Amino acid sequence: MSIIISTGSNQGDRFSNLSLAKNKLSTTFELIAESRVYKSKAVDYLEQPYFYNQVLEFKSNISSATHLMNILLDIEDELGRLRTVPKGPRIIDIDLIFLGTKVYKDNTVEVPHPRAFNRSFVILPLKELPYYSTIKQLFKIPTQFKNNALPIKKEITLL
Repeated sequence: MSIIISTGSNQGDRFSNLSLAKNKLSTTFELIAESRVYKSKAVDYLEQPYFYNQVLEFKSNISSATHLMNILLDIEDELGRLRTVPKGPRIIDIDLIFLGTKVYKDNTVEVPHPRAFNRSFVILPLKELPYYSTIKQLFKIPTQFKNNALPIKKEITLL
């Protein structure tokens, strides 16, 4: 089953942080495709540096959204994520956006991610992935956003 994961960073070496996250995720899941890296202003908590974001498509045999989310939270912790300011600056942010076509919600996770459709830094890179063709048939995908994300030319590679 395809899973869609968004990564973001606005502290330290943002490209390196995204690369480390992709590398760590690739040890648990099979990487299928990756978007370019996008740059965008922060949302919600505005007084912080720009974010670099990337959306990744993986193959996974794990069908539990809660189990997947716990894996992602563990990886964030391993990579140095601190949760001192809600929605504040972070070295890494890893979100589960889609778990196949599953719709699910509990106290830990909701898929599709509840704010994914409002965020250009998720939707624009998502459009670059093969699984987008499935998603656009099942969900209404917006074309305009309050925030603007732009692709960055530099590519990142697995470390």
